[in-house]
Amino acid sequence: MPRPEIELDAALRELELSNPSKLKGVLSNLEPLKGLRPREIATLINHFDQVSLRDDDLEFSDVVGRAYDDFIGRTVEMSRKRGGEFFTPRSIAELMVRLVSPEARQSVYDPFAGSGGLLIKAREYVAEHGGNEEDTRLFGQEVDLGTWAISRINLLLHGVADNSLLHGDTLTDPGYVMVDGGLLNFDRVLANLPLGASYAKDQVRHPERMRYGWTSEHGRADLMNIQHILAVLRPDGIGAVLTAQGVLFRGAAEAEIRRGIVEDGRLEAVISLGSGILQYTSIPTCILVLRGANGLPQGRQGKVIFINAEKEISTGRAQNRLEPEAAQKIVEVYRELPDIPGFARTVPLQEIAANDFNLSVRRYVDTDLPPAMPPDARAIITGGVPIKEVEAQAGRFKVFGITVYDLFEVKDLGYLKFPSDGCEAISARIPDLAAAREREFADLCWNWWAETESWIAEFAAERRVLKSRSWLIESFSTKLSSMEILDRYQLSGAFAAWWSGWHDDLRILDHAGFQALIGRWTTASIEQYLDNPKGAARERLFRRLGSDLCSRTQSLVAVERQKLVDTYRAWADRYGISLVDLETQREATAIRLRSRLRELGYSD
Repeated sequence: MPRPEIELDAALRELELSNPSKLKGVLSNLEPLKGLRPREIATLINHFDQVSLRDDDLEFSDVVGRAYDDFIGRTVEMSRKRGGEFFTPRSIAELMVRLVSPEARQSVYDPFAGSGGLLIKAREYVAEHGGNEEDTRLFGQEVDLGTWAISRINLLLHGVADNSLLHGDTLTDPGYVMVDGGLLNFDRVLANLPLGASYAKDQVRHPERMRYGWTSEHGRADLMNIQHILAVLRPDGIGAVLTAQGVLFRGAAEAEIRRGIVEDGRLEAVISLGSGILQYTSIPTCILVLRGANGLPQGRQGKVIFINAEKEISTGRAQNRLEPEAAQKIVEVYRELPDIPGFARTVPLQEIAANDFNLSVRRYVDTDLPPAMPPDARAIITGGVPIKEVEAQAGRFKVFGITVYDLFEVKDLGYLKFPSDGCEAISARIPDLAAAREREFADLCWNWWAETESWIAEFAAERRVLKSRSWLIESFSTKLSSMEILDRYQLSGAFAAWWSGWHDDLRILDHAGFQALIGRWTTASIEQYLDNPKGAARERLFRRLGSDLCSRTQSLVAVERQKLVDTYRAWADRYGISLVDLETQREATAIRLRSRLRELGYSD
C-alpha cells in the first residue's frame, strides 16, 4: 500500500514540474509539510479532498489565501519561531501600510519579506482605496529558503502569480539590480527587520548604501538594514520599518548614523509600540517612517514626529495586540501632527540635536500623568472643597449637562461644600443627571446613521463601500464630536473598530450587493425577510449595523461618565471630612465614653 507521505511528495513534485514559472523550488521547500506523520498527511489529504476550492465556490476570491495566512500565524505560534524574522502581526502590517499609503502603479518592496504579509496588505490597501491591485508591483527578498517558499505560496494564493520574490541575503547581496549595476529604487518600502542580526562587512556588496556609517558587525545590523532601505527609496518615496527600540538610543557609531539620517530629513516619525507585540519576544519595538532623498515634505521639515502608543496597546496573555481604534488614532495623529500630552509631540531638530540624537520616544513624550494638584490646606483643616479645583474639571461635567451646583453647595468665598445628602448619594445621582445628554448623544448617533444609510446604499450600487471608509469616518467623528462628550479620536477609533468587525460583510455588500449580504445572514431573526431584499430585510440589515456602531460609542460614553463619578468620589476622599470634623467627632466620642463609664460605676 502506498505511503501517504510518498504520494504527497510525488504529487507536489509533479505540481512543481508542471508549473516551473510559478512553483520552481517552492513546494519542495515548503516547511510546514515537513515532519508530518503519515497519519497526519492522510488526514490532511482526505479533509481537503472534500472541499471545493474553486473560485466560483468561495465567498471571496482570497478565502484560501486568508486561510493560509491564518495557518502561517498559527504555525508561528505553535512552533515558537521568532515572529520578528518571520511573521508580522496582521494589525501591525495594516498600520504600516496605512502609514505609507501605497497607490496603484507604484512599486512596493519588502527587503525582509518573511511570510509576505506586508506585501499582501499593501496590495489589499490599493484595492480598497480605488486602485487596481493588479497594477501594484510587488518586490521582495527573503534569506531563509523555507520562509521564502511559504511567502511564495502566500502570494500565489492571494493572486500574485509573477515571480516577484527573490531568495537571498538583502544586506550582503541585494537582488534587485538594474542593467547599469545600480540598485532598483521603489516608491514604497515596508519591512519587519530581523532582530539582533549580525553581518560581515567584507561581504556587503554595494557599500555605497552605507553613506551614514557602519555599525558593529555583531548583532547590530539594524541601522545597516535601515540604510539599505533609505538607499533604495525613490527620491519621493516613503518607508515604514518595524524594528527593536535599540536603534533609537545606542551610542558610538549608531549615534552618528542617526545624526546623519535626521539631519538629512530622512526620518519623519518614530512610533513606540512597547514590548510583547511580536510573537514570543519581549523586546520593545517601534515603527520608523522614512523618506526618500528629497527629504521631508513641506510643513514637516526640521522636525520629527514622536508617538508613544505603548498605552494604546491591549495586553494579552501570550501576546499584546494593536486594536483597530488604536491604529486609527496613530494614523490620524501622524497625518495631522497635533501635540497630544502623553501621546504625541512634534519635536524640532534643535531639541533632538541637544539630546545627542537620542530618539527614545519617552525622552520626548512622557506618558506619566501630571502631578495632582496639592490638597488645599484650609479645606483639609476647616472643611469645604476649593472652587478652583472644581472649576478645573467643570468642563467635563458640563458636556454631560451637570453643573457645579448639582454637586455642591456654596460654603464661603472660594469654597464649596458637599450637600447634606452626603457624597455617596450625590455620586450615585450623576448617571441620572447625565442621562438627558446621553440620550441626546444616542439620538445624534442614530440620526447620523439614518442620514448615511442612503449614501451606503448608493455606494453599494456603485461598488464604492470599501472606498468610502475615510469619508464615513470623517463624517461620523465631525457630527458626534460637536457634543464634546467624546473627542474625534475616540469617535474615529470606535468607527474603525466597527468597520473591522463588519469588514467581511461590507466586502460582500460592496462586491455583490444587499441580496448576497442578506443571504449570508442565516439567523432565524431575519430568514422571513430574505425574499424581500429591498424592503424589510434591508431595513433589518441597516438596523443591525447601525445598532452595533451606536452601541460601541455609547460604551465609550459610559466610560467617560464613570470618570465623572470617580472624580467626585476623589473630592469626597480628599475633603469629605475635615480635621475640625475629626476633632469634633473625637470630642463627642470622648464625652460618650466618659458618660458610659460613669453609668458602669467608674469615676473619671
